[in-house]
Amino acid sequence: MNLYHQPTHFAVIGLLIFSGLANAPAFAADAAGIDKSAITAIEFSLADDNLEQFGFSLSRQQIAERVSKNLAEWQFPVKLTDPHFSHTLEARLDKIVHQETPVGFSFSSGNADPRAADFQKADVLPITCRFTRIGSKNAAIEHNMTFSTRSFFGDASQAKVLEKLVDQISTTCFNLLDDLKLPSADKKTDTTTFKPAWMPSVQVVIKEEPSPAGSKKPDTTKNETNRVIDKQLIINNQGSPLTLHLGHERR
Repeated sequence: MNLYHQPTHFAVIGLLIFSGLANAPAFAADAAGIDKSAITAIEFSLADDNLEQFGFSLSRQQIAERVSKNLAEWQFPVKLTDPHFSHTLEARLDKIVHQETPVGFSFSSGNADPRAADFQKADVLPITCRFTRIGSKNAAIEHNMTFSTRSFFGDASQAKVLEKLVDQISTTCFNLLDDLKLPSADKKTDTTTFKPAWMPSVQVVIKEEPSPAGSKKPDTTKNETNRVIDKQLIINNQGSPLTLHLGHERR
């Protein structure tokens, strides 16, 4: 489940390869063996990896507190302190790399000149968010995103670097938790009065709806016809959302 984005600069490459994207964002919590009712208190932490690459001494604790606050605002059970944490959520930063923009759905900006040596390459920061139940032997769930590093260097101050990192880490972990569809989170985010102080740079939503009348496929098990289900992949960002229609009439 890899979705890549750059919040303000859209790559000329657009959609590179669309294969498998329809099912990519939803990892199916039930299939992963997650008991959502057991998610009562989540402890967030930031791994002590690659923080030195930004040229400043960054506080892991400060970042963790701000990320926790952002996620808690969306009614996810992320808490700074709790006597009985049920799950852990750990973010890890990889090294900044100059590489090809990822195969799949990519918003990482790169050189648009096909004759250039670094065609469709950009400096990106990969971030991984890992969700684990404490004491469980089940495999952890991971969500990975890559982000442009344009705002980290040049005239960027320590405060701006810290703010951007908090936003990118929060966005990565938000999309992981959002895929879980926790009941407590749905109650507030569905209301029209909910106006959070922080919003994810990009939010991926999948909606399913029946295809138009006449779009049916045979059911070989019941000798009946079932309505074909189309999907909408909606990517909400800080500007206008991008909606992709998949299925009967792809557009």
